[in-house]
Amino acid sequence: MKILIVSGAGLSAPSGVPTFRNGLWEKYKIEEVATHEAWLKDPKRVIEFFDQRRQELAKYQPNEAHRFLAKLPNSVHLTQNVDDLCERAGEAPMHLHGRLRWVRCEECGQRWDVGYAPQPKSCPQCGGGGVVRPDVVLFGEMAPNYRYLYTTKADIFIAIGTSGRVIDIADLAKNFSCSILVNPKREKRVTMFGEFEEYIDQYFTNFVQKSADEAVEDIQKLLKEM
Repeated sequence: MKILIVSGAGLSAPSGVPTFRNGLWEKYKIEEVATHEAWLKDPKRVIEFFDQRRQELAKYQPNEAHRFLAKLPNSVHLTQNVDDLCERAGEAPMHLHGRLRWVRCEECGQRWDVGYAPQPKSCPQCGGGGVVRPDVVLFGEMAPNYRYLYTTKADIFIAIGTSGRVIDIADLAKNFSCSILVNPKREKRVTMFGEFEEYIDQYFTNFVQKSADEAVEDIQKLLKEM
């Protein structure tokens, strides 16, 4: 059987990677450093913000959940995370929101990996003429890889470490007779249409109410049963 995995910040949170909910945005205003409007208004500040995130990324390590997903056969992993912990665990997921270590040129479209260093000021492909920016999807920008959410064929759906506020995982789960939700908290279903009087786990056949790294054995057991 084929498995579709959609992961969010909760996958990397046990590794210490900051999330919206555990302090990162107490120091920064999203609209000033992580939106398309911010990029147009003050690109230098946006670059500085992502340069700092990239430098900090080097100190984090993959956790048990990353290593488990890297070894999971017959699976397609779509992640909302921009970190590289899956790759360092030995996996190559599809990044829905881009990759923090990568930058791109707005002139020629060239993309390249800069590691954990600050991004270069110019594009080598354009001979210095192209504008370089972080290769991440900012708020207010299109996310082309979202198409894979509904076009990927699978038998089992696993949502791990995502609240469903950016991607409506409850709507996705309706397409699967076998599904697993991994989240330490029960989350109300909240979409662009507002908050529903229901919980996301009601749409899944199995709910593992644990953090991603603590849920590995439960996921393995459920998959064997399926």
